[in-house]
Amino acid sequence: MVQALLCNLRKEILESLKKRIYDFKDGYRQNIAVLGEELTGKTTLLKFLLNDLNDETIIPVYVDIEPFEFSLFLKRCLNSLLYNFLKRSQLLSARENLELLVKRAKVALPKTSPLIELFLNRIDKEKPEALFKELFGIIESFTAETQKHCVIIFDEFHHLKAFGPKNIWQELGKKIMLQKNTLFIFSSSVKHEAKEILANELSLLFGNFELIELEMFNPAQCSEFIQYRLKEIQVSKEITDFLVNFTGGHPFYLKTICDEIISSCRCLQRTFVDKDILAQSLEHLLFNEWGALNQKFTNSLSQLTTNRNKNEYIYILGAIASGKNRLKDLAAHFRRQRAELNQKLKKLTELGITSKNGSFYQTNDRLMSFWLKFVLVEKLNALDPDYTEQALNFRSNIEAEIDEFIKVSKIDVANRMVELFNLFEHDTLQIDKKRLQLSTFKELKIIGFENTDLKIGIFAKAQDSLWLAAIKEDGIGEHDVNEFIQTTKKFKHKTINKLIICLGDIERNARLLAKESQILTWDIANINSLMDLYGKPRIIR
Repeated sequence: MVQALLCNLRKEILESLKKRIYDFKDGYRQNIAVLGEELTGKTTLLKFLLNDLNDETIIPVYVDIEPFEFSLFLKRCLNSLLYNFLKRSQLLSARENLELLVKRAKVALPKTSPLIELFLNRIDKEKPEALFKELFGIIESFTAETQKHCVIIFDEFHHLKAFGPKNIWQELGKKIMLQKNTLFIFSSSVKHEAKEILANELSLLFGNFELIELEMFNPAQCSEFIQYRLKEIQVSKEITDFLVNFTGGHPFYLKTICDEIISSCRCLQRTFVDKDILAQSLEHLLFNEWGALNQKFTNSLSQLTTNRNKNEYIYILGAIASGKNRLKDLAAHFRRQRAELNQKLKKLTELGITSKNGSFYQTNDRLMSFWLKFVLVEKLNALDPDYTEQALNFRSNIEAEIDEFIKVSKIDVANRMVELFNLFEHDTLQIDKKRLQLSTFKELKIIGFENTDLKIGIFAKAQDSLWLAAIKEDGIGEHDVNEFIQTTKKFKHKTINKLIICLGDIERNARLLAKESQILTWDIANINSLMDLYGKPRIIR
């Protein structure tokens, strides 16, 4: 089962969630917020967690929250509470509707059942403010009567704001603090909004919420997932690495592309994935009108339909995807005033479609960026209604992307870093929450560090500063940092920016020592973020 594989790949997070639940049972309560992009497996993980809980003293209440359906939300909460209680008490053998669940619970819950019946009779009559408070009163009555613990999971909890009560976060915060026999697990696929709610609306509770972020799959996880999904179909490391780069490790995109590859291989009676198979599969998914990913991205941009000049926003997104991702580049490209473009960019950021990092704007969805550049903008500019020329262009472009990735992947890391440094243009950006002013270099070369484990680095001279970077492809320890400190003493300049680039693990003490010595440390995630901003393929290890 794909669900089992997904959870196995998220095993560390799953174990952390289980530990928090059993700690809660033992008297230590740590509420949790699970945040991750859409379709990264949050719901799958949470449902797997609940199905894996066999403790009769823990009653889960799982609710997938839909906006603007307050009465349905209330009923789902009670339905989940009663169903899981009766099932764990062996008073229920099959799923039944809420009305029957209330009747079945009367004997086991003589105090709470009448409260639920009265509550259900008032759902469509009373104001949301009163009902929201009373819902948690019922849960409190339940835990007191049964002496059991409740684990309440609100999937996509940010939708609660659409339910009516103006002070809903304030009320929720009170209930979270007071209901000591209830553990709360929130999840959200709108990370920036969820973090804002936790930091501002639920600020008093922020320290009582452990944030767990579901990142995209790393290369090893991607490779395992692809191999599992394709089964007997052979796929080379080059193609696997391309898919890691192309999708950014997004689980849903990997699954969707693998499924399409399987279909293409069956049609052509192939047992291996080559460039042609991959290009055909991506054309079906991204270019064809009814392609699954084409439909997804089209729906993602539906929020722009309320804006005038929708196509203007799309052209801006297309330009960003094409590498014109600084305000000065966009202003020159569209021949517009920066202030006018800034308003539109701000709107796209508010909608969660783009984000800003210093001088740069980028589309938040990596694969959507490719689709914008090679599908949507091409179709908007098409004169031919059946898009024949655009389809040929798409196939050519995707094959060129595959070839370019494979070619660049064969270049050693030091030369790739020199190429990256050569693109700096006095840009500003943030790396690990630290604001940096990058330099434009007039001299740039690879240098060797003699008698050290670091061995190789970069000498980069700007107008008023010198950058010295050490490159190490395996881990960094304190010894490496000390060696770099001694090595840099040989270089004389008024302003020296020191940097260690590490593609392996960086030990905690090594980071602390580097920080104390004013040495920047960039790991592979930092490097790939820069590669994204400057439109270069990621380094896949």
